[in-house]
Amino acid sequence: MMNREFYGKLVITGKIKTLTGLHIGSQRDISEIGGIDNPVIKDPHTGLPYIPGSSLKGRLRSLFEIFVNSQLDKLKAEYPALSKYSPGSCRPLNKENCGKFFNRRINKGWIHVCPDYESALNCPVCRLFGASGNETNFPSRVIVRDAFLTKEWEEKWRAGEELTEAKIEVGIDRVTSQANPRTNERVVAGTEFKFEIIYNIERLDHWESDVKNLLTAMALLEDSYLGGSGSRGYGKVKFKLDAIEFRTPEYYRTGDKEKKVIVDAGGKDIPDVLKGFEELFAGVKSRLEAV
Repeated sequence: MMNREFYGKLVITGKIKTLTGLHIGSQRDISEIGGIDNPVIKDPHTGLPYIPGSSLKGRLRSLFEIFVNSQLDKLKAEYPALSKYSPGSCRPLNKENCGKFFNRRINKGWIHVCPDYESALNCPVCRLFGASGNETNFPSRVIVRDAFLTKEWEEKWRAGEELTEAKIEVGIDRVTSQANPRTNERVVAGTEFKFEIIYNIERLDHWESDVKNLLTAMALLEDSYLGGSGSRGYGKVKFKLDAIEFRTPEYYRTGDKEKKVIVDAGGKDIPDVLKGFEELFAGVKSRLEAV
């Protein structure tokens, strides 16, 4: 049954720190001899680099899909929809391409999409990040905002500090040894962006599992990369959580700040948040149990 309820929102805020140069590409407006071949995406109003929410959410989803695909046997008891997926089962929309996970071709690429609403409701990937297709339309429970520079780094930029660097790379012809240089623009290591991720609580029996899965995806990203050229050292990032707000339906009706539960995360990293999940979310859990 396609039924959506609303028990509030969890608003997770914090910082993303680049530990190596970050490249999330953009189209060039002007081609210049000796200029940047591959610029980073920038806010058109300020000219400052930012991390698009689409890039961050897409990377979180893709890494979590791989994680779930490798953990199918362990997760089947928790997520009944996964019981239909077994090693060697063919993907219904591509009978010649067999694998462990039910996938769907979108924009010439394969991603995991459950075939119907009920399956998406019981799938850790689709329930969190959403699913759309001919037979299903399951809205994402997660909203990932664009991540802009922190005020501290905006001030550094105003003081004249460079936020991007030009990194020259060279492709070498394996036969002739001819060098083919290219110049990539990267956000410099150490730059910090402020992020906001919102989770909609639609089922009281889902929210804890969903939020843990979201944090797991964030932990996976820290040991992978964000943006392009990750296998060549780009895109290593670190999350630091500042606060978690639980905003109740009453808060949205009245605007009363007393109807919110504010958790000070104190700059915790993702493993610490996962390890101390029960304690950190105790106030949220008690408020929801009272519903």
